[in-house]
This record gives sequence, structure tokens and C-alpha cells, in this order.
Amino acid sequence: MAIANLGNLEMKKVLLGTTAVACAGLVASPAFAADGIKLGLGGYFRTAYMVVFDDDDEGELGNEANTDGIFSDGEIYFTGSTVLDNGLEVGARVELEAEQDTDQIDEAWVFFSGGFGEIHIGSEDDALANNCLLPPGGTGNFSAFSPNQWGANNAGLVASPIALTSNTACTGVDDRGDAQKVLYVTPNFAGFQLALSYTPNGGDEFHNGGHVGGPHTGMPVNLDGESRHNLAGYLTYSFAGDGWGIDAGAGASFEGHVEQQPGPNRKEQDFYQAAVNLTFGNFAIGGVFEYFNDLFSFNGVVDGDAWVAGGGIAYTMDAFTVGAQYSHQDAEFDSVIGDLDTTMDRIVLTGDYAMGPGINLDASVGYTWVDTDPELAAGFDDYDAFEIGLGTRFTF
Repeated sequence: MAIANLGNLEMKKVLLGTTAVACAGLVASPAFAADGIKLGLGGYFRTAYMVVFDDDDEGELGNEANTDGIFSDGEIYFTGSTVLDNGLEVGARVELEAEQDTDQIDEAWVFFSGGFGEIHIGSEDDALANNCLLPPGGTGNFSAFSPNQWGANNAGLVASPIALTSNTACTGVDDRGDAQKVLYVTPNFAGFQLALSYTPNGGDEFHNGGHVGGPHTGMPVNLDGESRHNLAGYLTYSFAGDGWGIDAGAGASFEGHVEQQPGPNRKEQDFYQAAVNLTFGNFAIGGVFEYFNDLFSFNGVVDGDAWVAGGGIAYTMDAFTVGAQYSHQDAEFDSVIGDLDTTMDRIVLTGDYAMGPGINLDASVGYTWVDTDPELAAGFDDYDAFEIGLGTRFTF
């Protein structure tokens, strides 16, 4: 643990030192722009109709759940930037949920971009979640990993307990994914690019300790079990050859400290992710792995780790793309009352049609199944779900 903490400290020094050098260059001399920051709009809107056939008898996960549904997700981006006379680009981005949501503003940050790379300051994902790669074969709505639309009713497994309600393979440690942070991305060096981030408080996403608007007073409160001083890094590599290409990435995300709480204290989490994708003409194939160390671990009570692995393929023919993905989650819990191993597998076949610029139709068929060892009460173990989805994706 001491070695890990030392590594976190050194990584924090590198990130803050780089930021300090870049900021010193920003204020070294006045650099005015011919025009001020001008506002632009962008965003997306995705909608899907889904039908699910699953285990829905009394006591099973699908019981009392509707067979079909229509689901929408959208955001409107407010973006603005300008280039100063010294070549430095400065700007801001605010992402507004297009439908009523408890988190109405998704992300909001300012940025500085130049020959030194790019710095973001504000509310957004950490370096791992921001830059990680996933295999081909998914669409804007459907995937075997953590898609926009997931029809299976396995979310009820949180009571079993299962580690992750979806087979996500692109997740950092922050309590709130969009907690306030500083993110630095290096320039591209021969295909390599590194992203680093520092999060002072993993649960602090909003201004003034969670209140919207108003003046800032004091520092964020450290809630019981909440993380702070979190660090993340992710390295990517990209190369395009003659008729082929490769994209690869690897990184990690660390909790610096977890606030003590009444009863057993939660252990600091650390997540590790790696992925590689290959393209050959119109064909693409890839794989991903993420390990969640101490995902659900409390001192002296339970140690819970999990991992997700999977792959995907895709083939593009003019405006049509067909694909397939498979993912597997394995979670192990060692506790004072016994051990538990849970697995969840998911396979999807997808299709996507580009009707025009920013206008896509997509579809999928998927199958999800769950197993536990030892077997839990009926309704949790051996859960199966078959789903069909039709969707639209508009970007603007």
C-alpha cells in the first residue's frame, strides 16, 4: 500500500507540475483574440423501442417488468472557443440533458489548448473513462458492454449481490463519474497520446457542495465512504497503414483515500483497463479487459473483486454496418459468512444504417444470462433474457 500511495503521489506531482508550467505560459504576456468567445450548439438524440422476453415468474427478476418500452436519451452541447493572437485556443463546453433528469447538467468544463497539449478544468469523466477504447460491433444504442439501451432486467441483481449491473469495461473510480477535476492530454507523439487526471473529491460534481449556483464557501465535505485525491491515466496508440490500422489503449484509475465510516471501512479501489482494435479494409475486430480491484471490499468483512472481458467484430458496406459483440463479467466475493461467485454473459448482433449526415438507424438482438456459485434463491440464479431493439440516433 505504501508503494501504491507513493506512486499516486508522484503521478499527482507530474500532473500538477505539468498544469503549472502550462498555466505559467498562459499568463506570461497578454494575448488578445481578434474576436471573443462565440457560442455554438451541438448534441445528439437517441431513441429506441425494445422488447424483452425473460424469466418473469413470481420471484424472478423479470416479474412485474413490462415486456416492451420506448426509451430516449439526448444532450444539447453549448460550446464556445476562440484562438488568441499567440495561438492558444481557450473555450468552454456545457452539456445539458435533453430530457428531465436528476443530473440535468451532464458535464461542464473550460479548456486551454496549444502546442503543450490540452487542459480541461471542470466536471467530466476521469482520464480512463474519457479515453478508453471498446471493441467494434456496437451502435449508438446497442452493445454487449455498457450500452445506451439494455433490455435485460438483471439490474435487480444488486440485491444478490452482483458487482456490476452492466458489463461495463470503460469505468473510473470516482464516486460520481463527472466529479470536478483537472484533465491534461499530451500532444500526439508518433501515434502515442497520454491523458492524466486528478480529482480532489470523488463525489463533488456540483458547485457549492452539491447546490446549484450561488457563491462558493468552504471546501467539499468528506462524506462517509467517499473517495478523494483520485488519480487516473490512460495511454493510447493509433497507426494507419496501407489498408489496415491499429488502435490500442491501456490505463488505470486509483482512489487516493476513502473517508472512514461507522462500521467496517471501505477499501480504496483501483481499476485497470486495456483494449486493442484492428481494422483490415472494411473489417474490424477487437478485444477489451477491465479489472476492478476492491470494487466491493470492506475491512474484515468482505473482499469483492470483478473483471469484464469481451470482444467484437464489425463489417461496413457503404452505408450499412453489421456487427457482433460478446462480454463476460466475473465477480468474486470472499466474506465472513461465505464465498460467492457471480457471472453475467451477454451477446448481441447489431446493424446500423447511415441515412445521411448525422442520421442513423440501428437495431439489435441480444441474449443475457446470469449464473451464481453457490446457487442463490430461485429467481437470481440462471436468469435468462432475450431482447430485440430498434433505434434512431441523430447528431447535430
